[in-house]
Amino acid sequence: MGSHIELMNFRFFFFVISAFSLFLPATSLWAQDALTWQDKDDNWPAKKATLQSFGEQFASSMDLYKALEQAADGGESLDWDDMAKAPYDWSGIYTRTGGGLSFDPDIRGNEMTAQLTSAGAATRQRKIDQIDSTGGEYDPISDCRPPGFPRWATEPFLHEFIVTPEQTWLVNEMVNDVRRVYTDGRDHTLPEDAYASANGDTIGFWHDDMLITHTMYLYSGQYQRGTQPDYSDQVEVVERWRKVNGNTLEADYWVFDPVNLSQPWYSRQSWTELANEDNFLRIRYWDCQENQNNDIIEREDGTSQFPDFDFIENDAEVSNDEAVR
Repeated sequence: MGSHIELMNFRFFFFVISAFSLFLPATSLWAQDALTWQDKDDNWPAKKATLQSFGEQFASSMDLYKALEQAADGGESLDWDDMAKAPYDWSGIYTRTGGGLSFDPDIRGNEMTAQLTSAGAATRQRKIDQIDSTGGEYDPISDCRPPGFPRWATEPFLHEFIVTPEQTWLVNEMVNDVRRVYTDGRDHTLPEDAYASANGDTIGFWHDDMLITHTMYLYSGQYQRGTQPDYSDQVEVVERWRKVNGNTLEADYWVFDPVNLSQPWYSRQSWTELANEDNFLRIRYWDCQENQNNDIIEREDGTSQFPDFDFIENDAEVSNDEAVR
């Protein structure tokens, strides 16, 4: 009889613990895999699903960021001596590792892993219909506007990353695009003093060689051209950066957008350092308005095109040049 009661008590205890675990915050034991860095390997699809599910446990991006901060005991303070250590030496010139026009580099540009709201799905469908009917589209960066964040993560060309004890600069050569991550302990700008911008306001902290960030106060935009969805001006992003080997930087992205996403959208972004022994590659000033060949013609059907041009001088130009000389 006693052993029967003990068995019943054990089953009841197990039931209570199991039920209670459903309400534990995402930093409990079941989420430990998501709290640690997950390397991309043959088991990546399962790991990615865990990281996606991890983000879905939080009602907001700030809840996720605060959970990561709490798990890190507030983060670690770096000094200039740390800058010489391999995890914080992000020097070099990089470019995005794959992905093309897809925000999620694991899929093609016409595929989708985001869970969209009805409004987000309708907006994406309008983009698809536009491309199907006209064969093209108008991209805001055509007339030299910044790509904005989180689209920032999908842009090609050259990148540079500068780590200091109190700030990390994430530099995209395209339109001289610089994101500043403040790791000196400051909080976000107060709402009454804040305003939206292309890259928003980003704060962060270091933990276990990872840079964890939170970004808010952003403009609306699109993740990329083509059939990629849009994000609203309520979008917020949590990132977790790590140097995974001698020439690769990776970052976990959890994107929250109550307008367009029914669940936060997780993806793993990556940048590869380029060979540059001769120091030919460097971040140069980029202003597409300085080049007359970048004039954009916006068509009535909503698409855009460059004017006809080539790089060959015509006879009149040659004659005028000779006359001047």
